[in-house]
Amino acid sequence: MYRIVTKEALKPTVILYEIEAPMVARKAQPGQFIILRVDENGERIPITIHDYNREKGTVTIIVQTVGATTEKLSHKQQGEYLHDFVGPLGKPTETEGKKKVCVVGGGVGCAIAYPVLKKFHDCGAEVHAVVGFKNKDVVILEDKFKAVSSVLKVCTDDGSYGQKGLVTEALKQLLDEGNQYDEIFAIGPAIMMKFVCLLTKKYEIPTDVSLNTIMVDGTGMCGACRITVGGKTRFVCVDGPEFDGHQVDFDEMLKRMGAFKDIEKEEIHKLDTEKPTTCEATKELDGRDAEWRASLRKAMKPKERMAIPRVKMNELNAEYRSHSNKEEVNLGLNEEQAVTEAKRCLDCPNPTCMNGCPVGINIPKFIKNIERGEFLEAAKTLKATSALPAVCGRVCPQEKQCESQCTHLKAGHEAVAIGYLERFAADYERESGQISVPEVAQKNKEKDNRLKAPSLLPTTSRRTLICWRYG
Repeated sequence: MYRIVTKEALKPTVILYEIEAPMVARKAQPGQFIILRVDENGERIPITIHDYNREKGTVTIIVQTVGATTEKLSHKQQGEYLHDFVGPLGKPTETEGKKKVCVVGGGVGCAIAYPVLKKFHDCGAEVHAVVGFKNKDVVILEDKFKAVSSVLKVCTDDGSYGQKGLVTEALKQLLDEGNQYDEIFAIGPAIMMKFVCLLTKKYEIPTDVSLNTIMVDGTGMCGACRITVGGKTRFVCVDGPEFDGHQVDFDEMLKRMGAFKDIEKEEIHKLDTEKPTTCEATKELDGRDAEWRASLRKAMKPKERMAIPRVKMNELNAEYRSHSNKEEVNLGLNEEQAVTEAKRCLDCPNPTCMNGCPVGINIPKFIKNIERGEFLEAAKTLKATSALPAVCGRVCPQEKQCESQCTHLKAGHEAVAIGYLERFAADYERESGQISVPEVAQKNKEKDNRLKAPSLLPTTSRRTLICWRYG
């Protein structure tokens, strides 16, 4: 058990915790992270180290309350204990041999930028800092940054404090003033790091970024923090968390960072004290542990499923195609082919295919419905998160998204044809005439002003917004 020595609210949702963990403090370095569990039944979450005191045997972390576990953590009081606090993990920041550096931090990312900034300063480098926040109310650690940097630029999006504008604008000013940096270090929202790297690449300045925000498991087991660096796959928690920013594929990272949003929403709702709106019986019928899905898994061994070859899409006759351009070349799967292909799905306990889906479709659920012959239920599952599954099944690059993360690939086999099955289910529903309409969510009280006139949007967009109660 690890005692909370100090708890300090820096802002309403940003809290500093000083944790008694002598063994972690003894080895901790800037850039590394720890994994904690609030209680015995809690999930493990990685948090980057903000500071440490080897003499006191304490490690300091700064946590923003954004999800279920951080919400539970926020209710812990000074003097209480955390169940687990493991580390330090990850590779420390390389700070030796630099004469002049600039550290760029955004939002709560400044909590991670500070120890790196301090280490550069302690190594004798001249340190400049650029930090950015939404507004004055969320500015943190300004005094700490001032103490270890010779130049500090504080930016706010609305101009309520410091310089108005983005960190990239302030950084460009420093570069245009003739500052020659040996390295620039950036940590913050992924989109901020992307544009910092695009800027520094023009000036040919080496730039490191910390990608800790994408980590989930923290040990390399889950694979959720896979990124592409220089064309090669890397794991942030094992190979990082810091990488050459000019080599990182930020577009891929940004797409994958939304993979767990729906799951996190579900977990945060579990903390509500109100009576759940969905009965437990319905949940049992809906999840992986539902009796019908368990029966399907027992019906065939994983080895037998993986031995089934991937189906081939039926196509129009080549001779016929040469005289006609009015029909689709690909004819889609028939029912027998669809069921056969669905049997290839292993119904994994941790479905990595869902990590690659930009709209968070419950892929195993819709595929298993096809396997048991419930084609309309499969279509209904698709439409819960995708407005146009028939289109997506035809045009989405599944080979680069969901199918690229299929377990079959690890065994050297072809991925399950998720796109083929998505198209089949959507086409089957349309041809049957039994079209399902997605359930309308509860009224959203925080409407975006940009959505005040949904009647001006395309039909599909209006339909999606109405389902989300924005219309």
